[in-house]
Amino acid sequence: MLINPQLRKKNILFYNNICFIVCIFCILCFLTGLFLQNSTIKEKKYASTKDYIVGPINVPDKNQVFKITAYFNGSNSSTYISGEVLDENEDTLYEFGKDLWHEEGYDSEGHWSESDRKMTANITFEKGTYYLKFNTEEGTMNNITITVTQQKGSYIAHLQAGTCFLLLLLIVWICLNKIWIKEKLVVLNDILEEMSDD
Repeated sequence: MLINPQLRKKNILFYNNICFIVCIFCILCFLTGLFLQNSTIKEKKYASTKDYIVGPINVPDKNQVFKITAYFNGSNSSTYISGEVLDENEDTLYEFGKDLWHEEGYDSEGHWSESDRKMTANITFEKGTYYLKFNTEEGTMNNITITVTQQKGSYIAHLQAGTCFLLLLLIVWICLNKIWIKEKLVVLNDILEEMSDD
């Protein structure tokens, strides 16, 4: 059974239009995720935390996303900072942590500096009261600045949806346009061969 070439072209055009719509959806997912990642309701910094505990964090009625950032101010030193999320009775719900460090000096090429100063954790709290408890290997928080930022929402779901649809879109588009891609690759190969002959 022969397939009408005009019908095949119409089908490819139709599915390419759907791919274009899905591409717009992916872009909107990424833009929404970027907006949520950078949008804040309120932010509070703690240069030195009393008893290494931050709080209380009150979540009145619905889930809220908080971005917890620990910044290490030390020079030519390192530390391991651990954080705990505590409930209203100050019982540990879960923990997180990271090695933070900074090194600098001079060598034959001049001054150099390397560091990993920041730990970030995005936490979604349900309704209730919470505390954050921090500690370091040295038992001091003098070189640590804690920032608690209430976000407008979580960007992770939008990022995951955009990535999944983008991968699916790429596979479908390649399958639909493999003849066109093959033709373009032949043309590109011819141009490269002409350039190499010159």
